[in-house]
Amino acid sequence: MAKNIHVLLVLFLYAAVGDAAGMNHIVGKSFGWTIPQNASFYQDWAAPRTFYVGDKLVFLYSSGMHNLIEVSKEDFEACTQKNTITIHFSGPTILKITKPGDHYFICGLRRHCFGGQKLSIKAEELPDPLAIHSHSPKYSSLPCFSLVSVLSIFLIFLFV
Repeated sequence: MAKNIHVLLVLFLYAAVGDAAGMNHIVGKSFGWTIPQNASFYQDWAAPRTFYVGDKLVFLYSSGMHNLIEVSKEDFEACTQKNTITIHFSGPTILKITKPGDHYFICGLRRHCFGGQKLSIKAEELPDPLAIHSHSPKYSSLPCFSLVSVLSIFLIFLFV
């Protein structure tokens, strides 16, 4: 119970502070960061989105059940952990994209990566400071979290 309160507090603080200079992408939407039903799930999720430096990736997962590792392209393709960039064991994890280019993420527990729990994205420099995320509304992520959104996401994550 205390762990759930901690997660809720982190999400609440994130919602309260926010960040005007970037989009918040909830990886996998309400499904979160877990083993998907098909191997292309996370790539299908990322395909219609444009990611920019300054955006945040929100990985919703339970500590101990999953983790999040940023890896090299080679590790991503082979589901190995030879050249890790960052490792996160406590979920949820919020990562700010700090540089343009390709970014590769996997779950390093058991055989989750082989089951499709992996994501690659290409981040771009923001072309114009005044044109912050003119994504198509059909595919845009949340520009910022409201308290209701955070609580809804948390409850979905807890009970799904």
